[in-house]
Amino acid sequence: MPRPAPRAALAIALAAVLAGQTAASAAADGPTTLAELVLSALATHESVEIAESQIRRAQADTTLARSALMPRLELNGAYTFYAEEQAIELSPGESFVIRPAEDWSWSADLRQTLFYGLRPWRARSIARLNLDIARLDRRTTVNDLTLEVAAAFLTATAAGERVAVQATAAEQIAKQLHVAERRYEVGESTVADVARWRAEVAGARQALVVAEGEAELFRHRLARLTGVDDLGELARLGPVPIPDGDGAALAGLAFEQRLEMQALAHQLEAAGLWVKLEKGAWLPELEATGQYFQQKAAFPSSDWASLTLGLRVPIYDGGVTAANVAKAREDLRQVELLGQTLQRTITDQVDTARISFAAADAALDAARERSLAAREAYRQVEAAFRVGEASSVELLDATTEATDAETTHIIARAQREFQAISLRHAVGLPPLPDLDYSELEAPQE
Repeated sequence: MPRPAPRAALAIALAAVLAGQTAASAAADGPTTLAELVLSALATHESVEIAESQIRRAQADTTLARSALMPRLELNGAYTFYAEEQAIELSPGESFVIRPAEDWSWSADLRQTLFYGLRPWRARSIARLNLDIARLDRRTTVNDLTLEVAAAFLTATAAGERVAVQATAAEQIAKQLHVAERRYEVGESTVADVARWRAEVAGARQALVVAEGEAELFRHRLARLTGVDDLGELARLGPVPIPDGDGAALAGLAFEQRLEMQALAHQLEAAGLWVKLEKGAWLPELEATGQYFQQKAAFPSSDWASLTLGLRVPIYDGGVTAANVAKAREDLRQVELLGQTLQRTITDQVDTARISFAAADAALDAARERSLAAREAYRQVEAAFRVGEASSVELLDATTEATDAETTHIIARAQREFQAISLRHAVGLPPLPDLDYSELEAPQE
């Protein structure tokens, strides 16, 4: 009796599934690319809104600090009732009222600080530096969120591809079970072979259910992270370029480009200005006050204008200013020490990202070679099985190896792209080279 027609090779089936998945992603309605999902996350995630709120607070602090340099204008008024009026009698029958029973008065007061130990000017400079720090922190939040979305996207993409691999493997094993049953009917196979294939079919179905559950979980996590209600078929991320250079060169690039280093420079400058601001309390204060006053009473005059220069010289404040200066100096010292910690942390991050990428890239090469070898082994064993030169156990092993190799290749490819994105993030480059972050900057004041 002739044997069944040859089955399609597992590698061909896998390639067809993945090709169909790519074509479906192009026609999907929802977001499909990593860049689209990152933009959605940046528009909806609360971490970006918190960073933008900090920018608005810093802008308000800048306005508040600037207001200390501006003049203050006040209008004051009063209406007073007395028990009786007071008058001066100049001669019998002639008197002069100096305080009417119902008196009113108002004044317009204009005050301007002429010198206050340069404290308002330094406070304004500190507020501007804090605003720059808030804007840098927002850009850092954008980069961190991009990295988080990339991790979720690549995990979900790999999980979806694993479902395709498991589904194809389950289909192939089910077909081989059918072949084993037919061969058993004609006496070319044993009951043990059929039982083995049935057990493998059950295992493949279980693996497919687990893979589908994981894929659904990861898609839901990605949807929640990016604020997308309906995800399309995720498009595979292409090779992400990495910066050139050895460890020292990449660390130097990170020191130049990492936003945390730029924020640290602003923090150092602000802390130094704060020391000078506190020292300003030892300096004299000079304020000018202009006033226009009107009242109902004609004594001594119904209205007048005045200009007053007020000078206050601090002599002794119980050690308050000295204590504040000492605290400000310690704050400056802590920022300087923070700089050392930050440099060490960045160096460690660059080293970790560089070594992890090298390992992931090597693992991808090995996984690619294993996948090609497993596909070829499957073809050879499947061909030998058709002519009776290979057992069902050998075909089952080849099928399992091809499935595992393809799964490993999928994971290795996703890990390589994530490590490339992590390396770009570590050295201060935009995590995604094809995403224009300049359009995502917060509006300037």
